[in-house]
Amino acid sequence: MQELFLTCPGGLETICENELKTLGILNTRIKPGGVSIFGEEETIFKINLWSRSGVRLLVKIDHFECRNKNELYNGVHQIDWNSIFSTQNTFSVNGFFRSEDESLRNTHYATLVCKDAIVDRFKKECSSRPDVNKHDPQFHIFVHVHHNRGTVYLNSSGAPLYKRGYRRGKIHKASMNEALAAGIMLLTGWNGSTPLYDPMCGSGTLSIEAMMIAANYAPGLIRSKFAFMNWKFFDPHDWNNLISNAKDSIKRQIKPQIFASDNRRDAIQMAKENYRNIRNLSHDIMWDVQSVTDLEPDENPGMIVMNPPYGERTGEMESLKILYKGIGDMLKTNCQGYSAYLFTASSELMKQVGLKTSRRIPLRNGNLECRLLKYDLYAGSKKGKYMDNKS
Repeated sequence: MQELFLTCPGGLETICENELKTLGILNTRIKPGGVSIFGEEETIFKINLWSRSGVRLLVKIDHFECRNKNELYNGVHQIDWNSIFSTQNTFSVNGFFRSEDESLRNTHYATLVCKDAIVDRFKKECSSRPDVNKHDPQFHIFVHVHHNRGTVYLNSSGAPLYKRGYRRGKIHKASMNEALAAGIMLLTGWNGSTPLYDPMCGSGTLSIEAMMIAANYAPGLIRSKFAFMNWKFFDPHDWNNLISNAKDSIKRQIKPQIFASDNRRDAIQMAKENYRNIRNLSHDIMWDVQSVTDLEPDENPGMIVMNPPYGERTGEMESLKILYKGIGDMLKTNCQGYSAYLFTASSELMKQVGLKTSRRIPLRNGNLECRLLKYDLYAGSKKGKYMDNKS
């Protein structure tokens, strides 16, 4: 058994753990920023293939006391790196460093200390050294230092798991990543049995992740490369069996109703192209060019999920206040009988919606503290239920 840690966006730890349990992985423990697990090689394969809300699956190598740069160097140097990879391989070092020692608070310097420790160990034992490759290494090493304790991991995923492989165009820097989008959809509980509207779809991430959930499409099917494929224990036969089983488990006969729209034609074109990049998923998403305030869902009960701008740029807050008020008016007037979820980082803009929330779920989008707001849009004339709490 190996000790593993699956990282995830802040606030999605419980969702991430629930995903693992559905995969039959029961020995889990929630920690800040992810879930701790014990498992074998098959567990590593399965999580990388199936995790929707996870970001990186880390495999623990060693831990040690780490109060200063010397202890960091010695702790990394003592590891038998030659048993993990060879001088013919490439590697990179990344990490999280929080320490009372000033030198260890400098991430760039601390990673250089780790790199030197690895290289020096190889030189001592092999008289040669592996090369560092920051962009596409074969072995990804992650070092975590906190509360005078250092832990060294191998990153089995390589590139973050949210890099599914279907978003290939130029994505806005504020776009929601795929793991967060999937986590939001899992938080809503939507399962494809009712219509889903994404009226500010942008590059289509929420709608695409929703369709993958409804169709039971493993997100790792789109990727061709994971870091563990360079490891000594990797068995292509075992991996290909998991891939084959995942393809067989796709629900090809379901017909979930997903309506995705945006007021920008180029965004809709990009969203369509992103969706076409997913192999073996032929289900239809209905795309349209339309302003969010013009949304008029069908009479059937359903769900609305949206990710409007947060107002990061100087000078756009006033125009966004008008937009958020328009969203609130649209929901109240056109969407009675629906539930709606709005994801935003701005407490000021939240107030402009003018509707009472039934849930406020704290999440993180990178470094931004955000909220996923739920609105229950009651049918009939219940004016009092729409007024937001001012407390």
